[in-house]
Amino acid sequence: MAYPTEKQLTHLRELLDKQETAVLIRARVNVPDDTDSCDTTDAEDTFSNMEFAELADIEAAKKRMSEGQYGLCTECGCTIAYARLEAYPTAKRCTHCQRLHEQHRR
Repeated sequence: MAYPTEKQLTHLRELLDKQETAVLIRARVNVPDDTDSCDTTDAEDTFSNMEFAELADIEAAKKRMSEGQYGLCTECGCTIAYARLEAYPTAKRCTHCQRLHEQHRR
């Protein structure tokens, strides 16, 4: 049996879609209205760096899904626990490698 299973992938894909929609809604809510003093209308100006990063993570997770690499740690190649993916669908590292990554960044 492949990991994650098709049923799990479908569920995780739905979570990613919901997350993407939430980011887009948050960005839309934060767009200044016509009465604001802000004159910018670029799409880039409506997204914060955090929202851009979150959308990029979602896109990367969907790409890993399409390539059959989703659920595998990008560092060590081990499987990422389903519970971790369910809680954090854009996870690209297993908990061990993520811990090492965060320690290295400090």
